[in-house]
Amino acid sequence: MKLTFNKTHFDKILIFTIAILIAIGVSLNLQKQYSIDRSKIPAKLEANGKFQRWLTNIKNKNIPLEADNLRFVEDSNIFNTIWTSTMSIDDENNKRFYDENIAALAKFKESEFSPNEREVVNYSDSVRFGYNPNEVFFYGLREDKVLQTRIVKCELEANCYFHRAGFLDNHVFFISEVSLHNFDDENPISCKPEETCSYSFRVHLVDLNNNSIVTYRSEPFDSTLIYLKKEL
Repeated sequence: MKLTFNKTHFDKILIFTIAILIAIGVSLNLQKQYSIDRSKIPAKLEANGKFQRWLTNIKNKNIPLEADNLRFVEDSNIFNTIWTSTMSIDDENNKRFYDENIAALAKFKESEFSPNEREVVNYSDSVRFGYNPNEVFFYGLREDKVLQTRIVKCELEANCYFHRAGFLDNHVFFISEVSLHNFDDENPISCKPEETCSYSFRVHLVDLNNNSIVTYRSEPFDSTLIYLKKEL
């Protein structure tokens, strides 16, 4: 007896099966790619000239740090109703206010401007514009809106401070931070500035378009806060 089947029905099943297999394959590849990309800093950051200069400067101070040793810690959103404010640049007073603020921020050594020079990240170790020394903020013109927001905050008890920033393009930039390696709310260790303790670097990669900040951390190294603030 010869087996018979509905060819049209069989073709539909075959196409559906192939589609499912392709979808599974794509999903697995994306998951693999995602895990690889998230485990260490992306290539676009590692290749950035300002990031490379930051890395070289640290190595020249005899502090062991390689780009491959910066590992993913966490990611979060940037914007929220508490720390973010916007205003229209179309208003004449707002435009004047924006120009004055940009001019004032340009006087800070710790201000890093975007390639189009309409945006700035300030990481000054001082109280300014309503922000504390342990806070980094962004201020700039995005399309027709002036945007101001806190980007990241570190714990002063962790002997933290921010010491570099750099734009990869008009939407993406990085911020570097130094702090005690094992400090957290459950382990609030203390270390005097002159004491040798275990520190690590954190690199915060900010993407304004995707409302994303991804943090990477280095391996620990021993140093004093006094030395780090003086030499870096």
